[in-house]
Amino acid sequence: MSEAATASGESLSNRTFCSADGVGRKVAPRNHARRWPHFATLVILSCLAGCGEGETDTIRIGIPTRVLTSDPRFASDAQSARIVRLLHRAPVRFDANLQPVPDLMRWEMLAPVHYRLTLVANAVFSNGRPVTAADVAATYRSVQDQAVASPHRLSIANIATFDVLNKRRLDVRLHQPDRLFPGTLTIGVLAADQLTDAAVTIGAGNFELVHWSAERVQLARRSDRQMFEFAVTQDATVRVLKLIAGEIDIAQGNLPPELFNWAASRSALRAVQVPGSTFSYLGMNLEDPMLGNLLVRRALAHAIDRETIVRRVFFGTARLAGAVLPPEHWAGNSTLTGIAYDPEKSRQLLAQAGLSARRLELEMKTSTDYFRVRVATILQQQLAEVGIDLKVRSYDWGTFYGDVVAGRFQLYGLSWVGLELPTIFRHAFHSASLPPGGANRGHFESELIDHLIEQAESATAVDQQAQLYRDVQSQLDRELPIVPLWFEDQLVLQGTKVSGYTTDLQGSYTALQQTYKESAGSEN
Repeated sequence: MSEAATASGESLSNRTFCSADGVGRKVAPRNHARRWPHFATLVILSCLAGCGEGETDTIRIGIPTRVLTSDPRFASDAQSARIVRLLHRAPVRFDANLQPVPDLMRWEMLAPVHYRLTLVANAVFSNGRPVTAADVAATYRSVQDQAVASPHRLSIANIATFDVLNKRRLDVRLHQPDRLFPGTLTIGVLAADQLTDAAVTIGAGNFELVHWSAERVQLARRSDRQMFEFAVTQDATVRVLKLIAGEIDIAQGNLPPELFNWAASRSALRAVQVPGSTFSYLGMNLEDPMLGNLLVRRALAHAIDRETIVRRVFFGTARLAGAVLPPEHWAGNSTLTGIAYDPEKSRQLLAQAGLSARRLELEMKTSTDYFRVRVATILQQQLAEVGIDLKVRSYDWGTFYGDVVAGRFQLYGLSWVGLELPTIFRHAFHSASLPPGGANRGHFESELIDHLIEQAESATAVDQQAQLYRDVQSQLDRELPIVPLWFEDQLVLQGTKVSGYTTDLQGSYTALQQTYKESAGSEN
């Protein structure tokens, strides 16, 4: 799982609407040209100036934020997590139905707290050395090491010991039974002799790292040496202009609705929309004197007109969220729809909190992405109607995310990407998950929720475990450490010279394994 200030939901236009398995259908186009008259002029000028420049066989992907790390032990932002999955293979991966399946290793439960893992393939690192069970054990021991300070440490805290039996096999013993244990083994495996290197360059994934810088990452597909380049262009309009001009081949993430709709109507581009599980929320610092008051938190939630934002800003391609997990998830709670918009109730709660005689002043941090700033500005206007003065502060992605991780905020807006297991509840809401060992950045503490999480983790029956996680979500709805907003779709724009690419519920780049590009030197 990872976080991003990316992946906006957009309206249906002339595009391919893809299900999780990548099978798509065309939907009727809409005319959105009137929404973007100045943008259309920019496109014409940019094409006259730059169309056809920079032709290359490299497949170039325009991304909105920097890739912060190539080390799977530290990848917690969305872009890094997506790149890491290309470079590094994990013992286990999730299929299209979010069920764990073997990747590097198959598992066998010998006892409720005893698993045996066996390498299923003759996987090799990019330097040619075979992957061994010792590499797997060393990687996961490193993640557990408090001195390493991996943000994923708590996700595997239930592992008590690793016992390497031979080059292909190891035994894992747990502190307590956990039927979800195989699904926690999704951290990419590193070579044991690379664990102390300042930069991780060796992996066992289908791609090899060629170049790394703050603004540009280059990978080579190991099967055929096809080159891929991920280039950061924060401004979505500029990325679409580069796509039209042929300077990039794929644009994914942070595509505002009108821009996506406009681009989707162009015959020179292909558009893909996948129903997403990206969970957007409003985070709160409960150590703040005001936000530590449940009355104030509920007043905030009642002041937000989520339905209008989804309809008028996302054009209906996001769906309201009542909990972290989508309702179709096996542990999702379909009875939760979120806090209803009720400005009068919001005012009453603020009065009960002693704030009727003065306006409450709060600060929200967000990224500099135009669409995210726009959403924050709408929240600012809605909160003002109930007597809350919201000051919006926008920062570049690295600064913004660093502040969130460090707890330097009152309010912030982020999205969880790639939520596959209900381990998110321990990671983000258990009182033992304070940073840097977890993502409880709001310093939320609840003995009841801690107890429910621990009960769910130790449950042996699937139905019992699912119900306990539903109970966790119901209690979170009552205590409101965050405000659930919406689930956003995954959106992609691509040029006509690339083929075979789509994405999935989590917005992964996995399909690059079968993506190809018409040769720059070929004839049309």
